[in-house]
Amino acid sequence: MPRELASIVFAAGSWRWIALAGAVVLVPLAMVALRPRLSRPGTTAVALALRTLGIGLLLGCLLDPQWTFPRAKPGANYFAVVADNSASLNITDAGARQARGEQVKDTLTGANSGWLASLSAVYQLRPYVFDTSLRRVRDFNELDFSGERSSLGASLRDLRGRFAGQPLAGVLLFTDGDATDFAGGLPDLSGLPPIYPVLVGTADGLRDVRLSSVTVRQTVFDDAPVSVEADVAAQGMSSQDVAVQVKPLNAPALKKGESDTTPAAQTTHLYDAQPAEVNFDWHPRGSGPQFFDVSVGAANGQSMNEATTANNHRVVMVDRGRPAYRILYVAGRPNWEFKFLNRALEDDPQLQMVGLFRIAPREPKFQFIGRGDNGNPLFTGFDSTDDTHSYDQPVLRVVNAKDENELKSGFPTSPATLFAYDAVILDDVEAAFLTTDQLALLRRYVAERGGGLLLFGGADTFEAGGYLNTPLAPALPVYLDRKAAAIPQGEMAWNLTREGWLEPWTRVRAVETDERERLMKLPKLDVANALNGVKPGATVLATVTDESGHVYPGLVVQNYGAGRVAALPVGDLWETGVLRDESTRLDLYRFERQLARWLVTNVPPPVEIKVRPATDGHSVTLRVTAHDENYQPLDLGKAAVKITRVAVSSGAKGTDFAEMTLPALPVADAPGVYEATFTPRDAGAYLADAKVTDRTGKDIGHAQTGWVNDPAIEEFQSLAPNRAQMEELARRTGGQVISSNQLGDLAKMLPNRYAPITEEDATPLWHQSSVFLAVLLCFLAEWGWRRWKGLP
Repeated sequence: MPRELASIVFAAGSWRWIALAGAVVLVPLAMVALRPRLSRPGTTAVALALRTLGIGLLLGCLLDPQWTFPRAKPGANYFAVVADNSASLNITDAGARQARGEQVKDTLTGANSGWLASLSAVYQLRPYVFDTSLRRVRDFNELDFSGERSSLGASLRDLRGRFAGQPLAGVLLFTDGDATDFAGGLPDLSGLPPIYPVLVGTADGLRDVRLSSVTVRQTVFDDAPVSVEADVAAQGMSSQDVAVQVKPLNAPALKKGESDTTPAAQTTHLYDAQPAEVNFDWHPRGSGPQFFDVSVGAANGQSMNEATTANNHRVVMVDRGRPAYRILYVAGRPNWEFKFLNRALEDDPQLQMVGLFRIAPREPKFQFIGRGDNGNPLFTGFDSTDDTHSYDQPVLRVVNAKDENELKSGFPTSPATLFAYDAVILDDVEAAFLTTDQLALLRRYVAERGGGLLLFGGADTFEAGGYLNTPLAPALPVYLDRKAAAIPQGEMAWNLTREGWLEPWTRVRAVETDERERLMKLPKLDVANALNGVKPGATVLATVTDESGHVYPGLVVQNYGAGRVAALPVGDLWETGVLRDESTRLDLYRFERQLARWLVTNVPPPVEIKVRPATDGHSVTLRVTAHDENYQPLDLGKAAVKITRVAVSSGAKGTDFAEMTLPALPVADAPGVYEATFTPRDAGAYLADAKVTDRTGKDIGHAQTGWVNDPAIEEFQSLAPNRAQMEELARRTGGQVISSNQLGDLAKMLPNRYAPITEEDATPLWHQSSVFLAVLLCFLAEWGWRRWKGLP
């Protein structure tokens, strides 16, 4: 920031000629006085220089030299005094009698605030406090240090906007330096005056145990679909046993005969500056968003004498998905695969499978000679009037239907019917079983609806089933016109590829050595399609190897449009569950559940709701996306979001807020998208339930999500003052970091530093005793030099 430089001016212009005349007379006289001693020119030159300098200083005083410099004009400039009001200033440093905030308050309002009077004599002071936002206060007695965030970056931007075009000379900033909105580095500081941070607090001697981070991972792995990794750190403690535990906040009530699946607490040992990692893996009950309180405390239950316990808790959210996912299983004949798959999914209440079976194929449509009826021979002797028993129509049966009308006409022919399912499985079904329109609809189902599609192998599927050159062929992850050089011979072994080992859902055991041992004991397979052409965007997760050593794809997956497709060109996977012991059958069930979950995991429902942070950093935007029964964006609909606050056990502030409903307004440039904005007042976990209706009032669907508003995570992430960041902030604005005992000196120094509105301040140099002392020193030095050199 530019500053005006000090300068010297001569005020007495009328004395200029007199000083010049004096120089013309006195300098030659000095030379004449030293002339007899010109035989020693070096010594004489030094004496003459000292005498001439003394004469010059005396003559210069006749010109009335003035030392001028810019100075802040009293009362013309503003100066902002900003104090941090966040909760982190409630920390009391080791050995201190007052908390950090009380020290700041005493400096601004107590007996140590005399420096403010000196500052107010020159500037118009403007007091501000900040936490989640910046606000003007009457005086600093309003400081209560209850703010949930230290939004310093947003406060500086706000301050710049408030004083735009006004003469703001500087900002005096009282803070511990730990800003919660500096995660990406310092903000844009252009347009701000010099900032003078006054740092309070020290990290020396502080005792603290904290959850430095908590990470939640969700997988389709059957044994432990939810994993929580908690990193625990200690400060100021040489050794400490701590217990980390997970508690549910809104888990569904236990049903009769149901056991609690919440993991038990774990004990770990902490050393100073050596963080520990604690992992929890479990299978939460129920569906939808669920919140869990992760906490750390002393293993023996006693107090650890920490500086704060605000960083001992984290609330995390786990989204367990929808209550039920519906899977359509289509088979060309009753088979063993459905038997095992159906049993496997029975153990998962979120997966519901509907089976469509062909009991008998249709016969060619012509009249047999001597045939006296049109009925299918399969039903000869039975009394039935069902039209599907006609000889030229396949005989279909539906298993696990939700009502008598589901799939009554066979495989769906309309988007509204097919798009109601989250995944489709084709097993032992030739392409001719479906019409061209149905195959095209199935491809749309994957690409547009985002559904999951799985094709099992066998004699009537893939290339043998006539799928080449059908509308569905582009969606498959394998080329159907590229057969392997050799047909699989004999028994085949199932193996995972490198990519397969990296996918949790393709494994049954969590430990690699256990999984390798399991694979070695698997029964051999007998039926596989001889495919060899894998598309560039597809991934081979498993292979089968025959007795001749030839390797064929066993499980191939790819994304297609908005959905995903899996090809399992093995016709007797069910045999891996038939062995002498029960464990192999349970392994097959687990693998099939994981495969089914992978199919439906990312399938979007008709109504979705997502939470995004708003631009102000405090609010959230609730974005609702709705589709009609044909999965087209729903226009002219109505959306409302009910928000509920979940009770939090981590000591968050109480509130009168229970629930509220907000209208979600349509987004102009996004068909089928509706948005609402909500600003949570208090810390806690929040549930959002979106309901959408069309223009006729018909219910389109519901969706739930949630989020955690826990500002203490950033506020108490570090208890040490961030001096390096404050020094960089001061350097980039032209200020400096100062301590509280330097405030008196700062009040005296500031008027001589940068200010938008200044006035010239002049000091006559000849009034300074230092000038006459310099003259005297010049003559004394000249006399002493002569005496030292033996001159008279």
